[in-house]
Amino acid sequence: MNIDVTQANEVAVVVPRGDLDMAAVPTVSSAEPRGKILVVDDEVDVAEMLADYLTEQGYQVAMAHSGVEALAKMDQEQPLAVLLDIRMQGMDGVEVLRRIRSFNRQVGVLMISGNDDIDLAKQTIAMGAFDYTLKPLDFAFLSRAVDKMVAQASASAALTEEQPAETVPSVPNLLYDLALDVFRAARGLTLMARESVGRELERVALATVQQSVGGERAEVIRALNQIRTLLRFAKDLADMSDDAHRGLEASVAKARRSVGLS
Repeated sequence: MNIDVTQANEVAVVVPRGDLDMAAVPTVSSAEPRGKILVVDDEVDVAEMLADYLTEQGYQVAMAHSGVEALAKMDQEQPLAVLLDIRMQGMDGVEVLRRIRSFNRQVGVLMISGNDDIDLAKQTIAMGAFDYTLKPLDFAFLSRAVDKMVAQASASAALTEEQPAETVPSVPNLLYDLALDVFRAARGLTLMARESVGRELERVALATVQQSVGGERAEVIRALNQIRTLLRFAKDLADMSDDAHRGLEASVAKARRSVGLS
């Protein structure tokens, strides 16, 4: 991904690669962070340039330099919006988007594409992307898109927090059922797979049940995110069949909904 032009207030500014002058783009001063953004690009200098720009706009920024790292950062960082490059080595941005939408429908995803990828970029809209932007980047558009994605995600999160509390009593039972499913699946793994991911899956699933009994919602959410990440690794490493993975993902989704997550 090559970026050598910025636009601020509709005026194009030519900037040598790696020498972005942050005074050339609009900045926003804010005493409080405006939310967390995940920037995903396999070119480190490009990701850092975007991170610097968004930081100047008042956002907290996390970075990932591969598709697998991006999915892990989704669990770890819980961003309100994602800037996702389409063309990356290994798992490309389209596949990352598909996987994000399999477990998170709220986070806004802005695809970043080269001019030769415009048809593919349009297809990502049907897959659940918020929008796409072409290179060279229009930073005025980028800023508006990020602001809108964050506002929508924040509003959705606020509605989730207002869900009635009657779902809480079913949480321990759902998590116990999830733990049973995890233990059953772990027993079906090969010896190598059981040693690499199976035992950790069992440990986290058991901890989730124990935490739910104590009413530790934040710890339960963290454990569910860990389970989901481990399941992805197991599937990508071919340690787990597609059917087993789908079944456990369905159980995780039920457990997440029980604690107010999508």
